[in-house]
Amino acid sequence: MTRLKKLERDFATADIAAVNGLLAQLGDEDVMTRFGLEARLDELKRDLAALDDNVDEPTAAAALFFGGQPVLGSRGIESEFGGAAVTRFQDLVAKVLAHENGGLGQRGVVPYRGASTLHITNIVRGSFGFLFEEMQPQHQMVDTSLKAAIDETARLLGAFGEPDEEAFRTAVEEIDDRVLGTAREFFGLMRQRGATLRVVAGDRDNSFGAEAVARAADRASSTVLQDDEELIAGQLAGVLPDAHQFEFRAGADRGTLRGRIDRALTADQLGRFNRDFVNVDGKGRFHVKRVLRDEVVVRETYTLLGLEPSDRA
Repeated sequence: MTRLKKLERDFATADIAAVNGLLAQLGDEDVMTRFGLEARLDELKRDLAALDDNVDEPTAAAALFFGGQPVLGSRGIESEFGGAAVTRFQDLVAKVLAHENGGLGQRGVVPYRGASTLHITNIVRGSFGFLFEEMQPQHQMVDTSLKAAIDETARLLGAFGEPDEEAFRTAVEEIDDRVLGTAREFFGLMRQRGATLRVVAGDRDNSFGAEAVARAADRASSTVLQDDEELIAGQLAGVLPDAHQFEFRAGADRGTLRGRIDRALTADQLGRFNRDFVNVDGKGRFHVKRVLRDEVVVRETYTLLGLEPSDRA
């Protein structure tokens, strides 16, 4: 059972206990009140049974709980803050989905935005929050791409807030600058408004107290991603076609480069690389991803795009 389904089940169970408690306090004269509470109890039991029947829901769902200054306990949330937070979360999911399906580009319309649409289907308790769900036909059998994007969004948000700096760097090197920019806006809003946050999606349940929100906002504001394409002289040490990984000796200034190979390169091309370029002077064409914190490069990754002989310009 996912964390979100367990959360919903806990809420339903708590409601059932509360209604049973009210029923136990009624006297014989409270006939109409008893009818109403018994009807509510039957409804809650049906909801609980439905949750138990749909443990492995393949569509996207997430719950966001807010606390702090914009929230009045479980009674309400400031409308301006709530609307801005929901908009930024939806935008982040849309950009993660686009990134996972081939990339965003530096500007312009976000691809797959229509496919990333979530609906607020409930108000959830535990401070004040919203339940987001993907509207799909019933009897969906396989996980949707939006479910994967929601799970990845939750993983990314968690990495921004957790104390482990290395885990954050590993997570952020997988995204692009537009995803980072929206994460920056989201956590900037949380810090500016003095809000706390809890995100529940899939198997993740991440809480952001004031310290974690500040840490996430600082990381988002101080991190810059750079994407470049570079032609680097050296020698191919070898490629692993099945794993799509390479090793390239780039000289004393760069040392040995290791990383992934562009998935567009076929197994035949990789076999030719091993035949024609291993231990031979040549040039590698690489996509270079750099993560900078406070203008200092803290992570650098290479993706091999192609190889050519050293005598080619």
